[in-house]
Amino acid sequence: MKPWRLLDTGMLPGPLNMAIDQALFEMHAAGESLPTLRFYQWQPPAVSLGYFQKRHGLNLSACRDLGIDVVQRPTGGRAVLHVNDLTYSVIAGAGELPFSLPAAYGRLCEALLAGFRMLGFEAAQGDEKTPSLSENICFMHPSIGDIVFNGKKFIGSAQTWQGTSLLQHGSIVLRPQGQTWEMISAPDTATRKMLHQKLEARTISLQEILGRIVEPDEVKAAIKTGMTQTLGAAFQTGELCPEEWVLVRKIASRHQTILT
Repeated sequence: MKPWRLLDTGMLPGPLNMAIDQALFEMHAAGESLPTLRFYQWQPPAVSLGYFQKRHGLNLSACRDLGIDVVQRPTGGRAVLHVNDLTYSVIAGAGELPFSLPAAYGRLCEALLAGFRMLGFEAAQGDEKTPSLSENICFMHPSIGDIVFNGKKFIGSAQTWQGTSLLQHGSIVLRPQGQTWEMISAPDTATRKMLHQKLEARTISLQEILGRIVEPDEVKAAIKTGMTQTLGAAFQTGELCPEEWVLVRKIASRHQTILT
């Protein structure tokens, strides 16, 4: 078994969440921290945009009216809505995961799938064979880092590397998000109806899969078990150290919301 740190940082604003992931990633790349599994949520709710995403199609006025921040992730991909979700991040190295983007995705998907078996259902790793239904929304775009149930996506993940260190984080949809997506993306009734149909065809939540409300703590425990079984991770619950907090604050000071 390999030592890993387990962090649960609760609900935090988007810029601080992204600064923590970035700081943990940089500290690990510098050889100054253990591999880490982190769970977190977002308060206020937010949309995170991929690092290279140029277009997002969001109605920023609607986001502002609904109190939804817009931030940028250090990883690639498309827009992810952080409402009714649980976010995980994994910061690890070539000693814990294969040193290749697709192989690392595959290994972490194995761990996530093992965790969801603990919740009583069989999911699958996504692929990129199905055409995207949207240029802007992550959950309408298939990827090898995703987890799907009956072809519908309920986890979208993204990755970045620095040397032999990896940061992967992903959004696990606990309850349906469609209504919020429609309010912040579609300017008129006809467009909202079309978006609703696309979301229905491609996305699903844990509540819809299991037919009940699924609490975040239940999902955290299942994923921890899946990673223990799959990666041989020996988790110790911890906190950010003072040196990490210094770096977090430095990063957060320049990582403001896109929507203010």
